[in-house]
Amino acid sequence: MKSVGLITEYNPFHNGHQYHINQSKKLTNADVTIAIMSGNFVMRGEPAIYNKFTRAKMALSTADLVIELPATASLSSGDHFAELAVKVADYMSVDTIAFGSENNDIKTLKQLAHSINEIEQSESFSQKVKEGKSYPRIISELLEHHEALASPNNILGISYLKAIAKHAKNINAISIKRENAQHHDSLIQHHQFASGTSIRTSIISQDDHWHHVVPKDIQHLYVTPHITLNQIFPYLKYQIIAMTTESLKNIYTVTEGFENRLKSNINEATDFHHFVKSLKTKRYTYTHIQRLLMNVLLNIKPTDVTRNIHAVKVLAMNDRGRQY
Repeated sequence: MKSVGLITEYNPFHNGHQYHINQSKKLTNADVTIAIMSGNFVMRGEPAIYNKFTRAKMALSTADLVIELPATASLSSGDHFAELAVKVADYMSVDTIAFGSENNDIKTLKQLAHSINEIEQSESFSQKVKEGKSYPRIISELLEHHEALASPNNILGISYLKAIAKHAKNINAISIKRENAQHHDSLIQHHQFASGTSIRTSIISQDDHWHHVVPKDIQHLYVTPHITLNQIFPYLKYQIIAMTTESLKNIYTVTEGFENRLKSNINEATDFHHFVKSLKTKRYTYTHIQRLLMNVLLNIKPTDVTRNIHAVKVLAMNDRGRQY
């Protein structure tokens, strides 16, 4: 069976995701669609709004097979997320990976992926790291602020292409142009498509705007309890206070004395977002800090981090997915 793989989070599933799946099937003539999806925690460095099984049921409205991406991938850098996802796709013998992007120019994205792989080995890259600059800023500067690097899905697409070039040259890649909604839009402004951010805002606000931008046949799944960062903050605060500085130092992604910053700032923090702002430095993005905090919450150590795929966890499948 010919397969197309989609690397996803579905936080939550919406019309844009359905469009992505349908276009991917159409452009690749695939017999089966495999969604490789983040579990209960997502790349934003927070719990998914719904648990992984509920989101897998949502995805099954259009996809055939939903495979879980390990939490350690979702709570890592974009490159590690992409690398593990591509390795899962390779393990599943996926023929083509289809990803969404803003510019839909696969040739340009492949060229950028090649350039970034070379830049990461350069002395100028190492020097800028020593200067304390964040990874996204360094890459943007060394590529002279290329316009494609201003869009989050282009950046993630480049990470997929880098990973394919390194670990799965047998997998093809295509890009699907994102329609209308922008990745970080906070409000639902379009009658059919909206960003995940705006849909989560609508659900948490308990208005009904999200009804217009998610498939009608699965809307009953969106009434299940959702999770917010402030709901989990007391548990995170307890974890940081209870752990020793040495224990915090041994948490995955806690580096360069950041454990001391965690200890120093936690007692004054009143909520999650206040705490994150107090931790911000020029070297680390807000997203990196949030992922780090989720690693603390889950007590994830470097030895827990998945590097290679020897088995996968199936979250949901239909008859076609079962045949595959």
